[in-house]
Amino acid sequence: MREVVIPGEKIAGGKELRAGHGTFKKKDGVYADVMGLVDTSKGFAKVVPLNGRYMPREGDHVIGIIEGLMGKGCFVDINSAYTGYLSFFGDREYKIGDLMIMEIKHVNEINKMDLDFAKPLYGGKLINVSPVKIPRIVGRQASMVETLAAGSNCRIFVGRNGRIYIKGEEEDIARAEAAIRLIEREAHTKGLTDRIKKLLETGGKDGNEK
Repeated sequence: MREVVIPGEKIAGGKELRAGHGTFKKKDGVYADVMGLVDTSKGFAKVVPLNGRYMPREGDHVIGIIEGLMGKGCFVDINSAYTGYLSFFGDREYKIGDLMIMEIKHVNEINKMDLDFAKPLYGGKLINVSPVKIPRIVGRQASMVETLAAGSNCRIFVGRNGRIYIKGEEEDIARAEAAIRLIEREAHTKGLTDRIKKLLETGGKDGNEK
């Protein structure tokens, strides 16, 4: 299990490591800037936050919900403190409440953003997780999300903004969601992939449960 640190806690002394995301440098070492899990690799000290709202970044794929129509575009809720704008293309009709996966095309200095490449999502189930847990749910080279999809027989779309869309049979969706919730709770633990595979095989029951 990786070490959990709080803001202001010293991570490394001297010039052993450079300050990465979630840290800051002082003369005597590197300190945590947020509460989270320490990652010391490739010469950097980083802290992966345990909680936090989604901050938009260009190139991210997000799942959004249309919340307002205006002229030739619409405003989109992307589960952030900031609202996205999607321009209308083609003859498709958009309406408030539509669920779509899309890409953040541009973000300016005040986090105003333009969205593009929108594709509608129908049926299925939308769940929300902490955005900082998304990298663990996706896994390296999408390995974890592929395990989730194959083990649950579901189609799974993961938005970097903490929204996950699952489509399949009701029981399969429940199994996929149970696995995702386990990853969200225990993203920092070792042997998680094997536990996820076992959970999916046993119909959504964690092998560690009594």
